Amino acid sequence: MPETFTRERIARGSGILLDMHTGEGDTQGLAGNRGEAALPASGARALPWWKEPTRAQWRTFLAAWVGWVLDAFDFTIYLLVMPEMAKEFGVGVTVLAGSITLTLLVRLVGGVAAGAMADRWGRKLPLMISILWLALCDGAVALAPSITWVLVLRTLFGFGMGAEWTSGATLAMENWPERSRGIASGILHGGWAVGYLLAAVVSGFVVPLWGWRALFVIAAVPALLVLPIRYGVPESFDREKALAERRARASQGRMDPVLLTRLAWGSLVMACNFGGYYGLTSLYPVLLKTELGMSVQGVSVLVTIVNVGMLLGTAMCGAIASRLGVAKAVAIAAFGMLPFLPLYVGLVPGLMWLGAFAGGFFGAAPPGIAPLLLTSLYPASIRGKCVGLVFHVGAFVAAFIPTGMAALVEHAGFTHAQVIMTVGGVCLVAMALALALRPRATLDEAPSEAPSPMHG
Repeated sequence: MPETFTRERIARGSGILLDMHTGEGDTQGLAGNRGEAALPASGARALPWWKEPTRAQWRTFLAAWVGWVLDAFDFTIYLLVMPEMAKEFGVGVTVLAGSITLTLLVRLVGGVAAGAMADRWGRKLPLMISILWLALCDGAVALAPSITWVLVLRTLFGFGMGAEWTSGATLAMENWPERSRGIASGILHGGWAVGYLLAAVVSGFVVPLWGWRALFVIAAVPALLVLPIRYGVPESFDREKALAERRARASQGRMDPVLLTRLAWGSLVMACNFGGYYGLTSLYPVLLKTELGMSVQGVSVLVTIVNVGMLLGTAMCGAIASRLGVAKAVAIAAFGMLPFLPLYVGLVPGLMWLGAFAGGFFGAAPPGIAPLLLTSLYPASIRGKCVGLVFHVGAFVAAFIPTGMAALVEHAGFTHAQVIMTVGGVCLVAMALALALRPRATLDEAPSEAPSPMHG
């Protein structure tokens, strides 16, 4: 890359630079929090990264992080109690795994809708609406009289789930200082591990005492967090600038092939990303409870270890992405997981704790680059729509994996261990290859001046 080009990118605020040969990444380009004075470059470098953000930036990041934690808690409590629900309603696990597919399919609709809202009215509004939506769906599941109602409510839950990530990730990344954006991306996505961890711990205590329905009552309580977000979190969206950019692109009146390439490639990367995560985790509690015969408390311990590993791994992956590039960070995580797959599924029983930690630290680490990568690929005026579309198209493609895995176990004679190792391993390697062999159009700056087919 020419030196003058990278200098221009720093000044103009463009996207992420991913060198085809070295994998080096450069994460300029997201709008900072407008209302906070920027530190001089030398002063910023002298500070530890956690002291550089302002209080307003920390509040914004915390709001997005808490939203993602709640998202994870609400989604994964369902995974943890599928055997209990199947027993109560008299259905097979495949039916309940099908509900996961429906949830993930509707995530796409929620993500695109929230992205459009975020690009018109700001990032906070869809974030608040999504948190309320999730709470209402959870409370209703606690009262569901039949499996049909559970399927309907979990499908509607997917809309709010998609909306929360789109608005929260965009809000957090736009506000955060450039220097530590990779670390922030990993920590933000590590909030999923915290939510899953909380779900595992809470379910270990609640389900034996009060049953699975009590978990969904607890999941409805955090709707109260909307009030502090409404009054304590600053907005990152510059509406006037976004409107001007949309008018400029509309006047061009043509499709942008670079943007289309980025949308298609980003969707492929996210499909592999979700495939790896759901391949490793969606049926993991079922494996532990059925094939390995573990108690609720035993499952809770191992799931906790997985998510402690994920919490550390996503931060590690984001930090490596900032220094060595996204491609190298994902390759380290993906290929680092392969030797631990037999331990993860219990083929070496005495080392399951190590396999569980590696499953989180390596296997669940690649999602940590998603906020950094996606918000850096697209211009600010259509960033919400693009991020929402790409992230959730990936989820849409991977949505069939949990159901397909359950079907292979119930109808094709495979074990849960075999299916989890195969699907999880293949998807992780596929994501690493997709990043390493990315098209040249994804290497340049974000097309902030380019026409877009998604205007308006």
